[in-house]
Amino acid sequence: MRQFLPICILCLFFSSVFSQKISGDWRGEIDVQGSQIPIVFHFYKDSTGSINGTWDSPKQNAKNLPFSQIKADEDSVHLAIQMISGSYNGKFINNDSIAGIWQQGVNQIPLNFSHTILNNDRENASSMHPGGQQISINTVPGITISGTLLSKNNHQKLAIIVAGSGPTDRNGNGLGVETNDYKMLAWSLDSQNIATFRYDKRGVAKSASGNIREDSLRFDDYVTDLERIFDYIHDTLQFKDIYFIGHSEGSLVSIIASQKKKVKGFISVAGAGRPVDVILKEQMQKQHLPDSVKQQVSQIFDQLKNGKQVDDVPQLLSPLFRKSVQPYMISWLKYSPEKEIKKLSCPVLILQGSCDIQVKIEDAENLHKANKKSILEIIPSMSHTLKNAGVNCDNQQKTYTDSSMPIDKKLVKDIVGFIEKGEK
Repeated sequence: MRQFLPICILCLFFSSVFSQKISGDWRGEIDVQGSQIPIVFHFYKDSTGSINGTWDSPKQNAKNLPFSQIKADEDSVHLAIQMISGSYNGKFINNDSIAGIWQQGVNQIPLNFSHTILNNDRENASSMHPGGQQISINTVPGITISGTLLSKNNHQKLAIIVAGSGPTDRNGNGLGVETNDYKMLAWSLDSQNIATFRYDKRGVAKSASGNIREDSLRFDDYVTDLERIFDYIHDTLQFKDIYFIGHSEGSLVSIIASQKKKVKGFISVAGAGRPVDVILKEQMQKQHLPDSVKQQVSQIFDQLKNGKQVDDVPQLLSPLFRKSVQPYMISWLKYSPEKEIKKLSCPVLILQGSCDIQVKIEDAENLHKANKKSILEIIPSMSHTLKNAGVNCDNQQKTYTDSSMPIDKKLVKDIVGFIEKGEK
């Protein structure tokens, strides 16, 4: 699991000559399976003479994200980005370009930058749907969640779309993942007279905050955010018929919040039906890792499930088990989706794609068996990103990077039918 959270920027002192060289905006593009993901670095000299900086991923609406470390001299620059278990190492080419390697986990991708003057209007532009309204909600002291309300009036039924794991924004995008699936879902529901609220997760995009540290984040924080969002939409905006649509990890978040809030219904989309350690162990076995490293995965999980952090984590497993994310993992492991969904009394719809490579049909069946009043629908050819991957799942990888691919029509039809039917 990769957490995409703000942390403190570490600064170094540089000569004034070098400050002039590195200061300003640098733009490059990562090629991810044929899709170009722009990355922008911003460097500036602060009042103490130190070089500080931030970075953006404009397509994902992620702005002013911090580096955890900046090291540079006349010839090279090293940037550590702990929030994504990543780094960038580059060499200056004259004064107007940098050639280097972007590393995230075990993946290394060539990434070159050019010194540029940004067109802020272009960078900040985002396609707004008619009727879309930007809303900020204070969920706990120091934390503000930013999202988009798409509605015609507060007499409509409304669905809150809850994002999956990792650094996911309100549109369903994350670093290296460009789908716009949540945005497309919201627009599709709007065309069927169903209002939506979708939001940037705590610590992501416009919900980023300097008050959030990775080692202080807990699974229940996401539940709290959803509860407070429900309260605001129900009590302040006066929407009465509210549904949760939880995708992937957002399914479990929504299940727990549904136990505490009077939602009209809960929809699980690609939600896990087994504890997270079972699923992650299964996924790690498929990775190209030495057998000796794979064997340690179970040992680490056993210790975390007992509430104890692990000191000696192999370097190859650090993206998943780094020290700062272990408290979150411990808080997540205490929940079993099967046990939690059994507690729900509201109507439940469980949707699962047959081309999902992250969550199995078995998971959806487990959830359905646990809540016998639920409705289960298996959507042929749908991937984890809510797109149609083709009859033989041939377009699986494309569904993660091609934001122009429409979301699955049956997914929308099933959700609309469930919400329109309403509570019996």
